[in-house]
Amino acid sequence: MSELNRKQALAKLVEALDRVYPQGSYDHTALDGEHSPPDFVTARNGQQRLFNRPAKIALLSLVDAWQKEVPKLAIRVESKQLEWLLRQNVADLHADNILKASASENLRMLDDTVQKVLDQTKTDFIHSFPARTLGMEHAEPLAVGPVSIMTREQWVGVVEFSEYAKKSCLDGEDANQDWKEALLLALAKPKGIVTPDEPRMPWLAVQMYGPLKTGRSVMRVKLSGYERSLSTKAARHICKTALDGLSLILGGENHFHIQTLADERMVPVSNHTIIEQDGYLMTPGFALSKQVPGLSGKKVKEVLDEEHLLPMRDALAHILDGLVSPDSHPHPLLAMRWATALDWLAEGTREVSEAIALAKIGTSLDVLTEGGKFGKILDMLTHLTGWKEEREFRVGANDRTLRWLVKELYDHGRSKILHGNVFDRLQTFAEVRKVGAMLARIALIECALRLKHYTGDDEHTAFRTIPKVIVVPDAGGVDLATPEGGAIVGKV
Repeated sequence: MSELNRKQALAKLVEALDRVYPQGSYDHTALDGEHSPPDFVTARNGQQRLFNRPAKIALLSLVDAWQKEVPKLAIRVESKQLEWLLRQNVADLHADNILKASASENLRMLDDTVQKVLDQTKTDFIHSFPARTLGMEHAEPLAVGPVSIMTREQWVGVVEFSEYAKKSCLDGEDANQDWKEALLLALAKPKGIVTPDEPRMPWLAVQMYGPLKTGRSVMRVKLSGYERSLSTKAARHICKTALDGLSLILGGENHFHIQTLADERMVPVSNHTIIEQDGYLMTPGFALSKQVPGLSGKKVKEVLDEEHLLPMRDALAHILDGLVSPDSHPHPLLAMRWATALDWLAEGTREVSEAIALAKIGTSLDVLTEGGKFGKILDMLTHLTGWKEEREFRVGANDRTLRWLVKELYDHGRSKILHGNVFDRLQTFAEVRKVGAMLARIALIECALRLKHYTGDDEHTAFRTIPKVIVVPDAGGVDLATPEGGAIVGKV
């Protein structure tokens, strides 16, 4: 069955509703033989419209067609929210007996109605996500482009509930006025420790204690142009990119394990092994995971402030700007592609299974090259690094060429693992995984540094040939674009 366009899908939906509501009145005989749960919508005039199975199928076709034919809505809306919006507005128009004109006129009326709703929708939100970090924000908030990293105490100091919320919520205005002090006092105590004479927290403090107890740090970013649910989804991706980007800059796979959003799926901080031998239990083994930090927050901040890392921080901030404000960024597609590639590397680094980790790391390089496979990945790496294909790397006990390593990583690793040719879970990929992660990190950092000064087209394959940034000491701090779309950057 061929896909329907918006006009065809809307016509199917109106036809399904007309069958259930001939002459505007509900006809239960139209549902004979249908056993799906009732799905009623209350229209703006108080009448109800039941979406039976044919109506639901037509609605899903309408949502799908709408997303393809109207990619630039007044605001960006998540698929589920768009479904709800179209469902409600079709019900409103049908209950008002308006959807009786031609298919073109029906679509125009629905377009106008949806546009009015979107124009009235608030889209400016500031999102906060509890997180675990290396503590570099301990002395003061750390800004990475549009994203701020704060301690819980710093965050509580800059946010506030409305006076209406304090008055109308449980416990009343007097108690809720002191929600910050009560919350900070509770967060400062060890979890689960409650003294008998401890006063009960006001209601607003209780509401914030649950989210904030999961992480000692908070990521914060402001977004515009999205409806609320999609705004939350986008903000979470952006904050995760900021945190993973800092781990990328600092180097070392442990940082990816330590720095995560608080709701990430992570292994426990400690684990035990329980083994029996000759019919008797042995003493349990104990080990700590890679989530235990080895540096103090102060030391991490000093490292991030070192002069040679500042260009990398600026490059990360530039990419985050592209994710937050794509309409005003010169290369939003490349910023999104880079962030997605970083996500694959970060998840590959955190992955417990060696085979799945290798597949994710290979996918990171694949995303950077836009499906370039072995040959294009090799070309990109030699272009970004200046290395020859014959350059050797130590992989376990053997020296392997760059060409061998990329082929092993992509063809024999990622592709065979994902296509089911590798299924022995005891097969080790530890050494190839380690060197592959190193190559992906180098590629991501170099692409980010070059993207900051790139003036070429925002095309998906640009990272394959993105020009090098040339530093000229006497250029007076002026960026001089090269014909290839790169830049000559002068030191001040």
